[in-house]
Amino acid sequence: MHFTILGLAIILLMTWLRNISDVHRFQLFGYYMNQTLASVKKNKGKLLRPYETLFFLGVWGTLAAPFTWLRIIGVLLLVISFYFARLITKATPAKKKLVFTPRVKRMLATSAILLLVAGTVMVFLPGALSALLASLIYPLSFLIITAANFVNKPIERFINEGYYNDALKILSANPKLTVIGITGSYGKTSTKNVLYTMLSKDFNVLMTPESFNTKMGLTRTIREHLRPTHQILIAEMGAKEVGDIKELCDFVKPTYGVITSIGPQHLDTFKTFENIISTKGELFKYLAPNGTAFVNVDDENVRNIKLRDDVTAVRYTADDRIEFSPDYYIEAVSVSNTGSSFTLVQRKTGKKIRLSTKLLGRHNLSNIIAGIAIALQLGVSMDRLPVMTADLKPVTHRLSTRRVNETYTVLDDAFNSNPVGSKMALEVLSQFEGNKKIIITPGMVELGDQAYELNKQFGAAIAEVCDFTILVGKKQTTPIQDGLKEKSYPERQLYIASNLNDAFRKLHEIVALNDVVLIENDLPDTYNE
Repeated sequence: MHFTILGLAIILLMTWLRNISDVHRFQLFGYYMNQTLASVKKNKGKLLRPYETLFFLGVWGTLAAPFTWLRIIGVLLLVISFYFARLITKATPAKKKLVFTPRVKRMLATSAILLLVAGTVMVFLPGALSALLASLIYPLSFLIITAANFVNKPIERFINEGYYNDALKILSANPKLTVIGITGSYGKTSTKNVLYTMLSKDFNVLMTPESFNTKMGLTRTIREHLRPTHQILIAEMGAKEVGDIKELCDFVKPTYGVITSIGPQHLDTFKTFENIISTKGELFKYLAPNGTAFVNVDDENVRNIKLRDDVTAVRYTADDRIEFSPDYYIEAVSVSNTGSSFTLVQRKTGKKIRLSTKLLGRHNLSNIIAGIAIALQLGVSMDRLPVMTADLKPVTHRLSTRRVNETYTVLDDAFNSNPVGSKMALEVLSQFEGNKKIIITPGMVELGDQAYELNKQFGAAIAEVCDFTILVGKKQTTPIQDGLKEKSYPERQLYIASNLNDAFRKLHEIVALNDVVLIENDLPDTYNE
């Protein structure tokens, strides 16, 4: 009996440790349970590892064996299995570690209680049934987390409502605050940082940090950082489901809104492109009365969004597409691997001004023009623009550059990848002077049924620019491989890495003086093959 209890304790401990990994996955997917379960289904081959055969032998030996000596062997097998599990966990650290927020702690506590209940039941079950239940609980540990999330939902809702109400009180205490909402399939974080850098020279500005673009992220920003002295709040607004942007607009009531772009991002959750257009368009639809919508006329989907009669439209383009009657457009554009320069034209007055920026990529010009349009609408003088744009710096992992050991240059675009951004990153790479041009990428994700075709096009574009290609993940990069083959890309210039560490090992093997390396996307651990 003692060995049975000891073995059962090890089983429950291993399952709970696996619950921690399940909660980590849940957190990486933004606490969306549907996406978490979809990820589990997609990676069902990872539910059991080869070494875990020892675990199951240990379970049956400990709980169902008729002889004490078999139970002792069962416990030993469980200990060995536990040792291997911890060894593998330490050998493969997560890129983005689990943050033990209060919500995570509550979920882990609830899962521990549920496991203790299951363990108590197993003690009183016949040996074979007890072993069967233990054998199912471990590989299906994510169901424990699903149950814990369901149990905790009323608690989380109550706690969150308290936080939201507190944030609303803080907002109501600052009635003169101007809220600028920014959303888009691509470019919203970069535009937010551009706008913050520019406006901070003339205003007291608060922006949502990093990718805090959910209702809880906005709530935290307001509760922890908003002060009565702030004049402007720049709120990045993310969305993965229909109605997400409306919820954020109802919460912070933006007076100004900019939709940077609309593309097939998060199709896995939106299901249709029409849902994406509708959801992003919620920002213009639910602006505060007499608000201002900043319309990127370069994007057909943004351009075609209908506005309320009381909403003022300010149209801009990162080109000279005057057929769409933009309020701001640019001409005489010069783009290089050190930045860009262009002439801004204000159509209504005919005023022109020459501006320059260190930001790389033509797509960043659109982000800058959006920031300029908002700044001018807020009363900033055009004469201030040269200083505002000259000081702009790339955000880390968004087409930022660094020199490695005075040997080669890294063009870091690892934060995320999308059809527009990846194309622009390759364009920037092509502008660099150097020896070899190398790319490391796992491809693009969350593109729904367009994933294959868009990644195949990405592969074809890589073939036109890159002298050596390192793909991360054999299965997920199949469309890129097909795109490369279609362009007759030499196999000797292609390496398919099993993971990011393997990719960098290969890079260090081939990289030479004055090479340029583009890191395009770095997927979280949930996408590891």
